[in-house]
Amino acid sequence: MPQHAAAPAAPSSPAPGSTGTEASRRLLHPESSAPALTLWGSSSMSSEGGAEATAVPVRIHEHLALAAAPAAVHPFGVGATRSPHTLLQRGLVSPALRPEGGPEPGTGRRAVTLDSELRPAGPLRIPGRVDGVEGILDGSSGDWFFVPTDPADEITGGTFTSSLAEIAEGSRQVLWMGKNNIRDVEAVLEHTARMAEAAGDGDTLVLGHWCTEHDPIGSETGAAVAEVNAAYAEAYGDHFLDVQQLLTGEEGLASSPLAPLSLLEQSTTHDALDRAIVPPLLVASDEIHLNGWGNLALSWALARRMQELRWL
Repeated sequence: MPQHAAAPAAPSSPAPGSTGTEASRRLLHPESSAPALTLWGSSSMSSEGGAEATAVPVRIHEHLALAAAPAAVHPFGVGATRSPHTLLQRGLVSPALRPEGGPEPGTGRRAVTLDSELRPAGPLRIPGRVDGVEGILDGSSGDWFFVPTDPADEITGGTFTSSLAEIAEGSRQVLWMGKNNIRDVEAVLEHTARMAEAAGDGDTLVLGHWCTEHDPIGSETGAAVAEVNAAYAEAYGDHFLDVQQLLTGEEGLASSPLAPLSLLEQSTTHDALDRAIVPPLLVASDEIHLNGWGNLALSWALARRMQELRWL
């Protein structure tokens, strides 16, 4: 029989701390006591639309990862989700699951219903456990399924708890949640408050919502955005970043990241500002998400605010 070549021996490695100076070792292997940063919300938080208009895609979590390095950044934004889904992700609600039908052979995947009656949204897949059985609560197909990590494990019912709560424990967080259910102002404010209370004192930065073509002056959604933003400003003070003001105010539109667009010289900008909506040069073609330029401005503003808060 032909013989396979043996794998080369692994090179020996010096013992940790045995080479270089202490300063060079710190440079190459930095140690950080800075808390991790966890991002919660829906499609805007996951930078949907950020691949448009700029030479390279601009994604908020990637910019924050550079700014916060070596601290970890956990991007948990999921498109199409509403504020109740964010609570579920964060482990602030633990619904009872009831299996429907038997498990699929080979995977153990099983249809389930939640006693909260919360329907799935978007590509939502939440790692967690049901009374000790590890797995994924998967709503990406439009129905809920629980997929155990070990196909041999079988659930007969129980309470689901997200394991993202363990990842988020002790981290600072950025919240950009509730735009998809913005007309339910009371729920958005309550759910945002619960998320803020789950973090340490001073460890939450709340992003306000911005008005699209669908949210002009006089519209129901435009009024809801304004009400939510005003309540955020009062509740969170310096820990609130007014994205609407950033993207419609002179200071933000003339900021260094947006200087190449000369926004204040564009007629389309002034047409948009007359309706209190974000200028189209910052908005993706779907008209509901920021494009690369919009995300670039927001990333710049986020890093600046985090520096002011002494997070960076």
